[in-house]
Amino acid sequence: MIRKFFLGAAITAGAGLVVAIVFTVISGVQYRMVENEGLEPGHAAAWIVVPTNVGLLMFALGVVAMAAVGVKELLRRMVDHRSS
Repeated sequence: MIRKFFLGAAITAGAGLVVAIVFTVISGVQYRMVENEGLEPGHAAAWIVVPTNVGLLMFALGVVAMAAVGVKELLRRMVDHRSS
């Protein structure tokens, strides 16, 4: 059960990181294209900002969940070791 939860958290963190990276690259390419046209680049569009933030949130939640599972497993092993 713990391994499945850890694996799910790792997949969530990885997917979130990939989403954030992809949309950051898209934002950079768009910025560069506008700059090459001689225009002054403005703020990133909402369709870029929202998925980037969601990806970063997924990454952060996945990392926190992995850390929580690791601490829980470590504490369980310490208790089991002391009781035997």
